[in-house]
Order: sequence, then structure tokens, then C-alpha cells
Amino acid sequence: MLKFIIIFFYCSAILQTTTSSSESRADSGQLKLFEEPISYDVESTVLLNELERKEKEVSYKIKAKLNVIPLWTDAGAQSLLKFELLSPRLFSRSKSVTADYLPMKSIWDLYSHSTFYAHWKLGLIKTAYLDFKDPVEIQNFKRALISVFQFEAVSKELNETDVSGTCHVQYETTSSNTVRKYKSSCRANDWPELEEGVVKSRRLARYTLDEQRHTLKDLHAEELHELEAGGRAARGGLKARAWLRLTAGQATGVTPPRASSFAEALDALPDHVEMGSLQAAPVHVTDPLYLEESLEIELEAAVLELRERLTDGTSGAEGGEAMTAHVVRRLVRALRDAPLPALVPLLSEDHDPEYLRQMCMSLGLAGTAHTHATAMRFFRLRSRDAPVKLVHTYLAALALSPQPHESIVEDVLRLAEELTDLELAESALLAGAAAAAGDERLSAGARNTITKSLVRCKTDECRRVRVVALGNLRREDTVELLLEHAESGSRDVALAALDALGGARAALRTAARLPRLERLVLRPRPLELRAAALDLLLVVSAEAPFGLTRLVLELHAGAPLELLRLAWQRLHALAADHPHVTNMMQLLPQRLRGWEVQAMAGTSSVLVRELGVMDGWRARLGSVQVASGGLLRRGRVELTAVSPRGEHDDTLAVEFWTRGLEAIAGNGQNSDDEEEEGVEVSGGLALSVGGVRGRSVTLFTGQGELLGHVWAGTASEPTAVLRAARTVSAAGLALPLLDGAALRLERDALQLLALDAAAQVSLWSRSARSQMGLSVALEAAWGARVLAAGATLTARGWLRGAPRMAIEADLDFYDGNVLCVRVYTTGCDSSAGSELVSRTGMRHVRRRRHSSMKSPGRTLSLGRINDSLCCVLTAMV
Repeated sequence: MLKFIIIFFYCSAILQTTTSSSESRADSGQLKLFEEPISYDVESTVLLNELERKEKEVSYKIKAKLNVIPLWTDAGAQSLLKFELLSPRLFSRSKSVTADYLPMKSIWDLYSHSTFYAHWKLGLIKTAYLDFKDPVEIQNFKRALISVFQFEAVSKELNETDVSGTCHVQYETTSSNTVRKYKSSCRANDWPELEEGVVKSRRLARYTLDEQRHTLKDLHAEELHELEAGGRAARGGLKARAWLRLTAGQATGVTPPRASSFAEALDALPDHVEMGSLQAAPVHVTDPLYLEESLEIELEAAVLELRERLTDGTSGAEGGEAMTAHVVRRLVRALRDAPLPALVPLLSEDHDPEYLRQMCMSLGLAGTAHTHATAMRFFRLRSRDAPVKLVHTYLAALALSPQPHESIVEDVLRLAEELTDLELAESALLAGAAAAAGDERLSAGARNTITKSLVRCKTDECRRVRVVALGNLRREDTVELLLEHAESGSRDVALAALDALGGARAALRTAARLPRLERLVLRPRPLELRAAALDLLLVVSAEAPFGLTRLVLELHAGAPLELLRLAWQRLHALAADHPHVTNMMQLLPQRLRGWEVQAMAGTSSVLVRELGVMDGWRARLGSVQVASGGLLRRGRVELTAVSPRGEHDDTLAVEFWTRGLEAIAGNGQNSDDEEEEGVEVSGGLALSVGGVRGRSVTLFTGQGELLGHVWAGTASEPTAVLRAARTVSAAGLALPLLDGAALRLERDALQLLALDAAAQVSLWSRSARSQMGLSVALEAAWGARVLAAGATLTARGWLRGAPRMAIEADLDFYDGNVLCVRVYTTGCDSSAGSELVSRTGMRHVRRRRHSSMKSPGRTLSLGRINDSLCCVLTAMV
């Protein structure tokens, strides 16, 4: 008896497995489709409009008759199908969204009766047979019609290839005669590679069969593609929607006799059709962000717009004005696609100096092999009269190029080794490293090159430059080398290594590396070096800060008071975003929790303030000032943008450092370390844009040069410190829609930063005043273009603004040091607009929208002590 039970269960298992594995094919066979000819009414609609608006759009329709005739069939399991496309017409409507669609004359009028074929087997289209003499747009429409007949009537998941490319497909049977088909993660060969997260797509089709499941009665397919320009409230962005509807009717026309075999049916196909892929053939769609029809005209218009902008005098004076950002963004986009012959005339010594600066900056941002060749030809780097300032401008912009050509990276790194001008060599090395950071192969090669060059260095300045270059690479495999230089290098080299490590914070969160940073903090080294290590350690440990308890105790056991001030102020700033830091501080002994302990005397400070919020984006200002004996040793101010998703963008960082000022001020006895004794008086400036460190600039060397600047009133009037541009959030893709039309989506944004500064020092009244003004102009643009047979739809949108910030500092050192710092933002006017254009047949429709907004200015409070000192100094004036 047991033997029979075992045999019974074994046979049941085999039967169940067989039924499960063949379920989809059996069910598809049971559909018994295409046994008889059938006719469908076809209606395809494509629409473009803004993401947040529904009542305005541009669109077109295509209506036609489609006959599906089986030339050969094998019991409904597979068929060779003939498709007859009859009377296709293009429809359009006027500006009114309530207007009816009206037929238009178009290329479809030449294809009133066309045929194409397909091999269908068990729910899949095996092969398409098309006339490749047809325009590609019409071929793709036919591929789209064939694709809709690829479906199965069973719930399952698989990969399929159709007009959209290879997609992950999920089938869902909602009733005995209704099937839903969901497509996702589509990739089309020979189309531009899709960038993850750029576009949100949704593809759905609903199939309705007759009661006997022998005929497809109705098909409704739709697609939605959304391009977000950024922001929580979706103020910027576009969406493309497409629908395809097939409704069954009575078969029309003469039914040809059926072939006896598949081979016989194939042999009977007309000579003008050929076997081809079901996937849409690639179509070249011009950039939707071009304002002109062709690249040549677009480049010419962009250059002309730049010249006009310079002529009216607003560009040079207001380097961060929003319209200037628009001009530069448009120019950079045109330069990327321009051929070499069109670029050569753009640079000439006869041009205006400001024009040359803007053009060199734009060529660097473009980052193509042609733009690089044009710039190098103009610079003549091996001649004695090379335009050094323009070369620095070009290299600084190249460092911020989002995707420079690999040949440029190799050439610039080679120049860094060959150039005899040390400042140009530094600019080239830093630019080459930053440009290589986005490519793994180039980045690894640059790391090896820079590491070998670092070994050959014989001076600290040589080592410092190469350590900064390693920081621009942002590679985790450089962390060990950077830590070694932070531990054993000279002051300048160690500071550069710590700054570079800030770009690889995640790699520092290990049990072996955090103690090394802690030892750097506690070791007797220059104050600014210990402060940099402390700040980095606290920021890196913010996610898991409980190991910092011991560090705080050891700092209170003997660290300089200025270092303690920095530690407590940074911890309080981190506690606002990291609850664990608050919990860690509550675990400290009671004697360390009082304000009298945490508010140590001194002038070093850490401040973090919110500058403003716009559409979910936050602007944050951070400042770390390290002082000793009342004199600034190292100051760093950072401007960071935080996206609605919490992503940080290091927009700008300004660093100022001094050495040996204690000898002039006469309070060297108050210095916190002995290494300052005998140090030559000096000061310098370093800037970072977009997280990329630029060339350091020495402002003065020696007491005589410093006093000469003071007596001469150097920079007593606002002086340009920085003019930089960077492309952010640039992305684009092209994909086929469900009706075979080609859709191209693009977004682009450009920041234009202008930093001006002024300083006045009065030795008679023993007072000083400094001012810094920053403008960050931004233009964000997004566009979409649909190219179909007889129709072109284009949508563009943009957002412009130029927020400004000012920092003013007054210092009175007549009797002690009294410092007042004011930070404020001015009112910002921003504007947004859109343009929708459709060209369908002979009809041309254009819709425009424009709006403007104003954000009020505000003054930031930097604490009660600072505010009271500002009141005192104001009363004394």
C-alpha cells in the first residue's frame, strides 16, 4: 500500500510541474488568435505640457484603419500576419484646449495604403517584415502597431522586446477576458544610454478579448514620462504622454488564400519588405533647448547674444546677473555640439578682454575635444606671450566641466608636468585631476600619475599641490596616502591633506582611521592644523558620535581654549541635524555640561546658518574661524545648497589664512603654540567651487609688503576675487514612445558665481573694515521634443534668479580686539517661463507663459554677543 501512495504522489508532482511550466504557452494557444481577418480603428495621441499644469499643451493625433489578415496559421499557436494600414491622417488643433482635432495635410497622405508583415508565435512577435525605403518615423509607427499584438493572457513576469526596446514586463489577468500589461526598465539599443533617475516613466496596456478569447476586441495603451527640474513643489519640469487605442470592427477587403506552410507564406511576401527588428530604429532629434532651428544658427545667435550682453555693460559689472547665466548656459550648450571649423574664429586677440574671458570660460565648461583644441591653439602655451590669465580661466572652468573628453584629461595632466610656469602647472594639475574624477579609468590613471609625481617632490610646495590634486580626484583609495601626509607632513601639506580627506568622509568611518584623526587633534601641532583635524573628526563621527566622549574629556584636560571653543560650537551645530550628538553630550560628566564650561573665552568660532529656502532647496552658510591671540590664523566660509532629498552641493568655499601676524600686533605672547615664533609674515587665499579646489593665491609675503598694501589702500574698493561658472544637474535622454515617435528630454542648469571683496585698514585709529559680496546667478532650463512623421512638438521651461549675500566685518583693535560681523541677504527677483510649440503639417501653434517672484532679504543673527558688539561699534562711529 505504501508503494502505491508514493507512486501516486510522485506522479502528481510531475503532473503539477508540467502544468506550471507550460501554462503560459498553453494559455496562449487556447486564445486561438488570428484565425480570421479583422479590422481595427486606430487612434494615437501624443501630448507635451508642463509638469504642474493640465490645461495647456501641444499635441497631435494619428487616425487610421488597420486590417490584420492571417496568411498562414498553425491552429492559433502561430501565424504569419499581414497588416494593411489604410487612410492614415494627421490631426491637430488650435491654441484652444477645447477645440476639436482637425485633419492636416502631411506626409501620411502619401501612404494611404501600405502593407507590412509579422511572424506571431504564442503571444510573441518573432520577426517584423517592413519596407525600409519608408521614412524611419513611418517604419517606427508600423513597429508600434505590430508591438501591441505581443501579449499573453496569464499572470507572469518576463523580459520582452518591442518598439520600446527590451523591457521588464508583468502581465496581470483581471478577468477571464481582460489582461493588463506593465512595462518598466526599457532599454533600446542604438539609442542614447538612459541615465537612472532622470525621468520617471510608466507604461501600461489593457487588452480586452471577446467571450471566447479568440479575438482582441479592444486595446488601450498609455505611457507617461516625467522630467523633473528639481524642487519639492514640482515648479519646473515637463511631461510627455502618449495613448494608443485599437477598436475592433468588421473585416474589410479581400481575404487572400492561406498558404499551406510557413515557408510558403514567407516566399509569397513582396520583394520590397525585409526582415527587421521590432525595436524602434534610432531617430536623431535636435536638442530641445536650442532656441534656433539648427546648430549653426544656434551657435551664431549665442555668440551674438554674448556680445550684446557685454556691450550694454551689465555682464562685467554684475558677473552674477541672471541673464548673464542664461547667455553663458546657451553658449556652452552650443559649443558642445559645434564642429572645429565653427569654433576657430571665436578666439582672436582683436576681441574685447571681457569677451575673451567669457569665451575661454565657456570653452572650458564645454569640455569637448574640439573646444580644447580651439583653446590650445589660441593660448600658444610654449610661447613667451601666452595669455596667462586666460589660461587660468580656461583651466578653472575645465575643472568644473561635467563630462570632459578623455583626451583632454590626458593632455592637461601632461601639460602639468611639462609647463615651467609653476602657477600654470598647478592650475593644469588641479584641473586635470578634477576632470578625471568622473571616470573610473581616467581617475585611476591620474591617481598613479600624481602619486609618482608626489614621490619625486623635493619641496613642501610641490607636495602641497599634489596632495590638493589627490583631493580633487575624490577617490577612496587615496585616503591612506592623505592620512600619512596629514600625520607627517609640514603644516601646509598636512592642512591640504585634511581638506582633501573632507571629500572622502565615508572612507574615514573605520575603527582604524578615526583614532588616527583623534591623535592628530591631541598632538602638539599648529593650532589651525589641530582645528582642521578636530572639525573633520566631529563631522565624520556625527552619525555614531559616542566614541567622542573620551576625546572631549582629553581636550578639557589640556587643549588650548580656542580648540575647546571650536569643539563645543561644532557639536552644538551638529546636534541640530543629528540627535545622536545630543544624546552623546548628555552622557558627559555634569561638570562639562554648563554654559560656563562650553563658552570658553576666545575668538575662534563655528557658525552654521540657514540663508533661505526656495522650492524645497535650502541655502546654508557655514563658517569656521580659527584665531589665536585675537588674530585670525585660518578662516573658512562655505556656501552649501541642500536639495529636498537631503543631497548636499558644495557651491562655494572661501579660505583665508595668515602667518606671523603676532609679531606686528605685538601680542605674540598670547599665541597658543610655539611654531609661530620666527615665522615670516604672510597671507593667502584659496577657493573651492563645486567641491573642486582651485589654485591658491598668496596675497602678501613679508611685513613690508603687507604694510605697503595697507598704506596704498590695496583693495579698498570692491575688487573681483572670483568669477566662475559651473554646470549642475545636466542630464538628457532619448527614447521611443509607444507610437514609435522619438522623444528627447533634456535638462540643464548653470551657476554663475561672482565674489567681490574690499578691505580698509587704519593704523591711525587702529581699526579695520572688510566687505565681501557674493552673487550666485542661476538659470535652470528643461526641454522636450517629440519627432513623429509629419509632426514635431517642443516644450521648454526655465527658471532664473540671482540671490545675493553680503558679509561685513568691523574690527577695533585700539584697546583689545572688538569684532562685529554682519551677514545679510538682499531681496531676490526670480522669474520663470515656458514655451510650447507644435508643428503639425502646415499648422504652427505656440504657447508662452511667464511669471516673476520676489524673495525678501534678511539679516542673520550671529549671536547676542556679536549683536551687542555691533551696536557698540555703530554707536562709536
